Amino acid sequence: MFVWIVNEQQQKAGLLTGLLLFLLSFNASAGLSRPVAENGKPTEVHVIGAVLDVDRIDSAEQNFTLNFYVIFRWLDPRLAHDDPGSVIRNLSEVWNPRLTIINTQRHWANTRDEVEISPEGLVTYRLHVFGDFSQPLELHDFPQDSHIFEVPVVAAGYRPHEVTLIPDPSIDSFISEKLSVADWKVSNMQGQSREITLANGLRLPGFVFSFEAERLLHHYVIKAITPLALIVMMSWVVFWIDPKQVPNQLSVAVTTVLTLIAYHIALSGRLPDIPYLTHMDKFLFSSTVLVFMSLIEVVVTSHLSSTDQLHVARRIDRTARWLFPLLFVSVLAYSFFM
Repeated sequence: MFVWIVNEQQQKAGLLTGLLLFLLSFNASAGLSRPVAENGKPTEVHVIGAVLDVDRIDSAEQNFTLNFYVIFRWLDPRLAHDDPGSVIRNLSEVWNPRLTIINTQRHWANTRDEVEISPEGLVTYRLHVFGDFSQPLELHDFPQDSHIFEVPVVAAGYRPHEVTLIPDPSIDSFISEKLSVADWKVSNMQGQSREITLANGLRLPGFVFSFEAERLLHHYVIKAITPLALIVMMSWVVFWIDPKQVPNQLSVAVTTVLTLIAYHIALSGRLPDIPYLTHMDKFLFSSTVLVFMSLIEVVVTSHLSSTDQLHVARRIDRTARWLFPLLFVSVLAYSFFM
């Protein structure tokens, strides 16, 4: 099989360089030279890509699951034949550009390592891949973020002056209208030639398929932001309970804190461990502070009530009834709109 799949960890470790050197030596030993274009130009490989489905985009794992179909075509006059139709040969029997998807983590291929050769020597190679692709994400704006997801393909073992991957002039790359991913809006599928530079500075001819995805905010409003807002509002109940009823106030305050802790645990698996705060992190942290402040308020008013300062405790409660909602609105504005 000549379509090699290399994951991001291998690339960072430098194993991809060894793989490319192996492919170079394999090319030489096999005696499969590339078809030389006129005027010494690089061999052109036409590329068409189709995203059949986007099953999942995982912010915590920093990857996405794709059902992907791609067609590669190049002209090799040495393979011209007299048969009336196209012939099928193994990929290993003809020259090929050693096509490599460099950001896949795991994959399954439905196609064989075969090429179709027309009487004129036009070679067509089809690849149907389903799997996970790595994608580093900038999540500062989560859950209001949008990203460009890419699938880079390189001609491993060749240089840009030897092989070039270009869009097929007959048809543009495209993406299906109906996709499985539910919490993202996916659009603007593109395919363009691009030189890929590896970590060690090695430049390879490449082709990058990309699409834009915008996270649907209403999904998180319903499942994350609204429940958290209700927990914070539940902590305000203590301001409407008379300070003389200390057990009732403490019961509500402690229950709210425990509920918030459970919410933290449930939400922790939705994001990766990143060294910066997202919009959601700011909202969660600020809401936690507000809930803790309501607990402190209960302790203060309970103490005042037990020391014959009930009127002061009630005045604090009345102030807190409008102060805490105002602070919560400020938290919302700071977290998502500033």
